[in-house]
Amino acid sequence: MNVLPGMIVVAACAGLLPGAGAAALGATAPIPPAAPGSQARPSSPAAGAPEAALPDAGSFAQPTLPRADLLHQLLAQAPSLAEARALRDAAGARGDALRAGSQEFTAQAQLQQRRVDEAPDNGRYAEWQLQLNRPLRLPAQARADRALADALAAQAREAQRTARRELLDQLLRAWFDTQLADADAELARASAQALDRQAGVVQRREQLGDASRLEYDLVRAERARADAAALQAQGRASSQRAALLARWPLLAADPGLRGDPGSAVELLDAPADDAALRQRVLEHSATLALARSAVRQAQAQADQARAARTPQPTVGAYLGSDRGGRERIVGLQLQIPIGGAARAAGERAALADLDAAQWRLQELRMRVLEQAQSLSAQARAQARAAQALMLAAASQQAALARTQRAWELGEAGVADWLLARRNALDTRMQAVQARFDAARMNALLRLQEGLMDEASAEAPAARP
Repeated sequence: MNVLPGMIVVAACAGLLPGAGAAALGATAPIPPAAPGSQARPSSPAAGAPEAALPDAGSFAQPTLPRADLLHQLLAQAPSLAEARALRDAAGARGDALRAGSQEFTAQAQLQQRRVDEAPDNGRYAEWQLQLNRPLRLPAQARADRALADALAAQAREAQRTARRELLDQLLRAWFDTQLADADAELARASAQALDRQAGVVQRREQLGDASRLEYDLVRAERARADAAALQAQGRASSQRAALLARWPLLAADPGLRGDPGSAVELLDAPADDAALRQRVLEHSATLALARSAVRQAQAQADQARAARTPQPTVGAYLGSDRGGRERIVGLQLQIPIGGAARAAGERAALADLDAAQWRLQELRMRVLEQAQSLSAQARAQARAAQALMLAAASQQAALARTQRAWELGEAGVADWLLARRNALDTRMQAVQARFDAARMNALLRLQEGLMDEASAEAPAARP
């Protein structure tokens, strides 16, 4: 809806009536006559002058957050969150495997036959051997494995939280875009309907000789442009709504996209630019939490690589029978790998990964603060702009009323009145745009502050 100030303002400022498009587009098509029983009095300028009033901006849709019950259902059924839950379960299973360890018992059996050709032991003898061994996990390696298991579980939880934040970010952006498109279409449609009634009055005045043909042509052309702009606005609104419902079908349960009325006022409050806001963002940022969990995982992997520098011994026992049972063998076995350059290289690689993860965390911290500062500044600017534009809209409405009176008295022409009407509608649309932009920025900032997490979804928390 960012194109409305460019396209609809010029075309819709005279008002937009979707149903009047066919009549308005015909240059020679007469404006429908007044309803039966209405009588024009050309001798009274006030009776024959067009209505100057525009729809009141306060009567149109306000930016709101989606209903909490719909948000819960959307989050419960979102495929991306289902994927994150599955990955969390997978990380938990991998953690269980790390805690249990990969060291397992190995059993070996060997059968052989010995033949002796020299006396006195000549003959054939059956021989066998059984062996059981198992690698030992040293305490340092066990601690490193447990730490890595905890790090994997924490990272999976933060990844799920990040996926939820990303989903809400996408939802809120699409939600406010659709609400704004609906509000612009409603304003354009109501303005067009008002202009259509005014055009009928001008036609009657022209027929009675109380208005010139030029005035009639100007108003009729303005109405045609308004009708076309209304159709365009409605098309954009329908497109936005179709895309929103295709991505999140459950929002169809709120056909008017009215959302939670209680969130309208808070969304327009300008956030304070203070250290407390930055601290909340740093504490509750899902992006930073995920990066911190990645550092923790890299640290655990570095500890694991360091512990692996000490080789794991393998111990075992064996039992054998030689010369057909004449000899019995019982023994113990110990195997110790001799570490080489590969173990040292693996530790260096793990330490480099840890260093990279720490630098990445610092970079993301700066980016998150930058984004939060930008959102905060934009939310404050748009909130102040919306207030200023509402005051400007009131002034433009007063100027429009004075221009209409001047037209009635013959002190101004219809072109002056149409220009005043365009300016008034332009300002009104800019105010609506600024209001929704402020709400969007405020909602995204609240999301970064953690004020829309699951714990507070029933009643989003207010800023301290």
